[in-house]
Amino acid sequence: MVLAAGLGTRMRPLTRVRPKAVLPVLDRPLLHWTLELLARHGVREVMINLHHLPRMVRRAGGDGRPFGVKVSYSYEPVILGTAGGPRKVRRWLGDEPVLLINGDIVFDFDLTALRRRHDRAGAPVTLALLPNPDPRVYGPVVTGPGGRVRSIAQRPRPARGLVSMFASVQILDPALLDRLPPGRSETLRDIWMPLIAEGRPPLGVRMRGPWYDLGSPSLYLASNQSLLASRFRGIRRGTVLHPEARVDRRARVVRSVVGCGSVIEAGAEVRGSVLWERARVGRGAVVEGCILADGVRVEAGETLASVLLMKGQPLTELRA
Repeated sequence: MVLAAGLGTRMRPLTRVRPKAVLPVLDRPLLHWTLELLARHGVREVMINLHHLPRMVRRAGGDGRPFGVKVSYSYEPVILGTAGGPRKVRRWLGDEPVLLINGDIVFDFDLTALRRRHDRAGAPVTLALLPNPDPRVYGPVVTGPGGRVRSIAQRPRPARGLVSMFASVQILDPALLDRLPPGRSETLRDIWMPLIAEGRPPLGVRMRGPWYDLGSPSLYLASNQSLLASRFRGIRRGTVLHPEARVDRRARVVRSVVGCGSVIEAGAEVRGSVLWERARVGRGAVVEGCILADGVRVEAGETLASVLLMKGQPLTELRA
């Protein structure tokens, strides 16, 4: 199940026009990368929950066939949370362990190996973990011998052990959802914490592979840059140009993503930037470290650096 019902508050103003799961990543909706990864690891059916701009998510995911999966949708008129969303579709989930993925991450983990560890340990819940670069930003997950979780974000109490961060990917026994009443609930508060109190803590498994949190417009831009540099899933290093973008032969585009219908005119320079659909960079303009959303125009000779430009929104500075 892909959790895609959130409002994307931290990503505003970008998420005013596109939900998180549909934000362009290397010129494709984020959801496409997730569905392809799931299919590669043997997943055949995917549920996606919806709330904010639901039609855009449905349009991006479709029925799932182009990605090798069958996609179903669960609309939430009121957001139900990370456990309440799965609880709503409890019957659809069945009795086999279910993989839950937050819809706002770009990643490439060995999900088959994660499932193997989950089955071998017999854990009620298995959390994908990564090294924690900054416990002040990402709540620390502390594990003891064998990977059993001792505390999460200092709850139920501070603990000693290996400090990691939750990578927004988990496997859980769907029977745990039967404990929850219908309505809003959260996996941390309503599933993980009770399991620790019962002496049946989640298992934490350190994963390897690319992982990017699209937590703010600045992080979104930085993630696209890192993905370009890493040849993520075979993407050509350096620049991604949509086949229907037009770049004048006298323009220069470096380390950037240029979306469908965008135009870069003669003498313009675009460096380290992401252009969505139908953006236009005028003759001799310079765009560096920017996000240009759908349909915006940079006038001839204009210079923009480290800003987000959207129709109907004030110019937003992108902070490092």
